[in-house]
Amino acid sequence: MPDKLAYEATTLDWARIRAYAKRVARETRKPTESAISYTTTEYETQTKRVEVKHGLFDMFTRVETRSERVAVARRVDVVGPHWLLDRRHNHIQRNTRNRNATQQETTHEQHHVVLLPDGSLKRVVVWEEEFLGTENGKSTFFTTHKHLVADLDDRDVRAMDFEKRHSSHSADRIQVWGDQEPGKRLLTHAKGVGLTQALKRLL
Repeated sequence: MPDKLAYEATTLDWARIRAYAKRVARETRKPTESAISYTTTEYETQTKRVEVKHGLFDMFTRVETRSERVAVARRVDVVGPHWLLDRRHNHIQRNTRNRNATQQETTHEQHHVVLLPDGSLKRVVVWEEEFLGTENGKSTFFTTHKHLVADLDDRDVRAMDFEKRHSSHSADRIQVWGDQEPGKRLLTHAKGVGLTQALKRLL
């Protein structure tokens, strides 16, 4: 088993990691995965012309312009083709209740570590937030989406040096579960080796 004190004494060599990532992107023959994306619903105002009957026995017709709000589905590509190096997830559910209403808000987070064709390493997070509310017998449900694309930081890299462990806990009407937080068991002898091994598997 790797020694944790020796591991903590090592440093992340970002220059070496970035150079190796560029080499892997250039030399790998593994096919890329398709874009990470999601579908969101937006509302836009559309105008249309309609014929309206009027007069005695609706004998006459006139054209009127009317506007209406229409739901439009839109695909959002967060990142394009890529190689997936690591994926983790985290979920948070909050429940509130009073005399006439209940609310349940659930956040689903998908965390990806990816290598892009230009050799850059990115952390990609996609959130789906669900809202379910009931008030006086009437229910409301909707979802929203958000995303983040950022350069890897030390914490992202260190997480790949430890075992992936699923956990869950709850307190005060909040429940959290997933494997975003790394376990305690160390898998590598130096910082960044987990990421380097994931890159090596693409060659």
